[in-house]
Amino acid sequence: LIDGFANKLAELLKELPRDFHFCSLGYGRPKSAPIVPYSETLGIPSMIWYLTGYILSEAGANYLLNSLPVVGPVDSWVGLRMTIRNWDNEFGVKLGVGMHARPHIDLLPAKKKHLAKLLEFRAFCALSPLCSQRVGNLPTIAARNWRQRDTDIEYSGY
Repeated sequence: LIDGFANKLAELLKELPRDFHFCSLGYGRPKSAPIVPYSETLGIPSMIWYLTGYILSEAGANYLLNSLPVVGPVDSWVGLRMTIRNWDNEFGVKLGVGMHARPHIDLLPAKKKHLAKLLEFRAFCALSPLCSQRVGNLPTIAARNWRQRDTDIEYSGY
C-alpha cells in the first residue's frame, strides 16, 4: 500500500459513483489500453490485468457471477469483461482500444453521463495506483527478465 493509503482511498471513494461494480486500486495494463479520465482520482480502464488490489460492490459481484464461467486466469477474465462489455462498440473503435500504441482518448465524449452510458460493467480504477506488486528483488534472473521483456505493459508496481 502507498503512504497515506487511508486518506487517498477516502478521496477515491468520494468520487466513485455509487452504482459502480469494480474499482481497481493497482493493476497492470497493455500500453494500447487507455485509461479514460473520469475525475481527479478515477479513470475508466479499457483493460487491466493483475488484480493487485480492488473494490468489488455487491452489484459487481452479481454481474461477474452472471458472467460465469471464468475462462482462463480470473484477473485476465475480469479485464476482458471491461473490454468486451464496455469498449466493443463504436466508441471503443474510435478510441482505438487494443489497436493503437497511442489511443485517441480525445475522441470520447467528455461528459460523465455519456461515458457512464458506455459502461455495462461499471469498472473504474485509481488514476494514481494505491497499491502495487513489488517487481524488484525477484528471486531468479529469469523472473526479473520476464517483467523487463514485457515492454508493452505498464505496471502499477515499482
